[in-house]
Amino acid sequence: MGALAAEMVWEGLGQSPENIDTLIPEEIRLRFHQLYINQIELEMQNETLREANGELESARARYFDLYEQAPVSYCILSEAGLILEANLTAATLLGVSRDALTRQPLAQFIHQNDQDIYALHRQQYLDTGGASGCELRMVKHDNTVFWAHLAAAAAQQSGRASEYRVVINDISKRKRTEAALRQSEQNATEAKNLLKLVLDTIPVRLFWKNLNSVFLGCNTLFAQDAGYQIPEELIGLDDYHMGWKEQAAMYRQDDFEVMNSGKPKLRYEEIQTTPDGKQIWLATSKVPIRDTDDNIIGILGTYEDITQRKWAEEELLKAQKLESLGLIAGGIAHDFNNILMVILGNISFARMLLSPQDKAYKRLVTAETASLQAKNLTRKFLTFSKGGAPVKNSISAAHLIKNYGRFALNGTKSTCAYTLPDDLWKIDADEGQIGQVITNVLINAHQSMQDGGTIRVVCRNVVVTENPNLPLRPGNYLEISIQDQGDGIPEEYLDKVFDPYFTTKTTGHGLGLASAYSIMKKHEGYIVAESAVGSGTTVTLFIPALASQVTQTKRDEPEILAGEGKILLMDDDPMILQTVADALEELGYQVALACDGQGAIGMYADARQSAQPFDLVIMDLTIPGGLGGREAIQKLLEIDPEARVIVSSGYCDDPVMADYKDYGFSGVIAKPYCLTELSKQMQLVLHD
Repeated sequence: MGALAAEMVWEGLGQSPENIDTLIPEEIRLRFHQLYINQIELEMQNETLREANGELESARARYFDLYEQAPVSYCILSEAGLILEANLTAATLLGVSRDALTRQPLAQFIHQNDQDIYALHRQQYLDTGGASGCELRMVKHDNTVFWAHLAAAAAQQSGRASEYRVVINDISKRKRTEAALRQSEQNATEAKNLLKLVLDTIPVRLFWKNLNSVFLGCNTLFAQDAGYQIPEELIGLDDYHMGWKEQAAMYRQDDFEVMNSGKPKLRYEEIQTTPDGKQIWLATSKVPIRDTDDNIIGILGTYEDITQRKWAEEELLKAQKLESLGLIAGGIAHDFNNILMVILGNISFARMLLSPQDKAYKRLVTAETASLQAKNLTRKFLTFSKGGAPVKNSISAAHLIKNYGRFALNGTKSTCAYTLPDDLWKIDADEGQIGQVITNVLINAHQSMQDGGTIRVVCRNVVVTENPNLPLRPGNYLEISIQDQGDGIPEEYLDKVFDPYFTTKTTGHGLGLASAYSIMKKHEGYIVAESAVGSGTTVTLFIPALASQVTQTKRDEPEILAGEGKILLMDDDPMILQTVADALEELGYQVALACDGQGAIGMYADARQSAQPFDLVIMDLTIPGGLGGREAIQKLLEIDPEARVIVSSGYCDDPVMADYKDYGFSGVIAKPYCLTELSKQMQLVLHD
């Protein structure tokens, strides 16, 4: 009994506990005491049990809260894949109530495109009875798609797995982060590739160095210029390892100047030696590279190959000098031709007055020949200095080839071996310009042979028909083949030999064959080169030829032809006027003189009004400070559309001399001329 019960017993007996020993036997009293102790122990045990039950209920509450509110979704699946139990987190994640999940297959929440991944994952944990994990896309009740990680483990019962615990983690944020990271890496790779593409595509050479002038990087063009294949091969090297070792010290000095001063050095021109030993011109720029604290940590440099531009500048300067020389030469030639005209005219006149048996006659013939040679020399000088439209005449090819061949190879170790048949046709060409073509080709042939040699020159008559390999109009042509014994031209260069500025030589700028091509085109001819390495080069010219074969006929008529008629002679040189007038009067003509075009027009108009017109006018093309033949002919033709006018000039390269009929003239004669040439030209015009 408890203490309360004992007290009630004592009260019922009318006794106090102090008198218990006198009323109850010892045995009963001991048993009663034991019962009292047992009751106290039982009460203590009940109190302990109550405390344990409280703690158990508290633990159960905590476990339930942990299970239901866990930050991961937890499900228990049957062997068939049905959801047997799920926590609130799983239900919230999938967007349904927990009751709605029960007995539903988890597969219905798997994205249709990832069903195969889930099936493989499920099969793995069924087969192994162990743990398995995978990543796939799941679909919420509202069709929202999210990425999840599924981890499954078997729950063993009686040694066999019948239930499976599955943890579902939403990894959408991680997937987005990974996708963003991949995109960032892809963007960085694309940017790096684009930067490399830009660096390798820009038409400049780019490089950067550290403070010790050691290369840290460059673009592909720069690497190839330096003698390497890829930029990475240069990293860690300096200019002394490059193909331009000769300029390495100078380049390093420029580097340190920029880095020490902190100032850029822009667009300065310098020489560079390429790995194959050629020297080229560069336009270089260097700027300091600075870090975020504005400290200089190296240099960035670029350069462009401006060799072609430098050549072009040199050639432009040469062209300007040549143009100036041409202007000077034209003036000198004009004055010199006027002097020659007086000399030649007087010689011809004097020869006409003498008998061929006279001792002085032969002297005059010799003087006349020398004067004509001086005339040809002047024409050559003008042709080389100015060029221009060809003034075509009937020319003996054999004579022309030998003359210019001797001129081109004079002072060299090379010689020409000619094959010139006697029946060669004459060519219709400008002697000076075709001579320039032959000279240029022969000079090239000689330069291709290091120690000189024999150049074979073979000529023959050819008739060209329709031929796709020869861009020529059908007709008669003189073919001139010039073959050297040089090393030959590689096939890849053969199509470029006529391009301006193209050359395989260390000196020269490739204008010789380019000008030859231009001259041949103006003559409606053709030039072609054939070559093989080690077998020399053959350059072949096709020049329009006169229709008939050359035949030597004996002339019965005298060299100087007499005539009659009224002649108007216009020239600014009084000595020429007097010399030519005296000679023409001796031949039977009536001659009137004018010193410029304006005077000639007035005299011609007056003569027509007085019914005593001029039969022929001989006009100087150029009158310094006055009206020349080019302008005067138009006004003269307005007065008389049938006027017969011969144009005369020492400027044989003037287009009027080549196409005189297009300007209204009836004939042409180049100064200086002899009386024989003038008399024949006058007869042709007067009796046309």
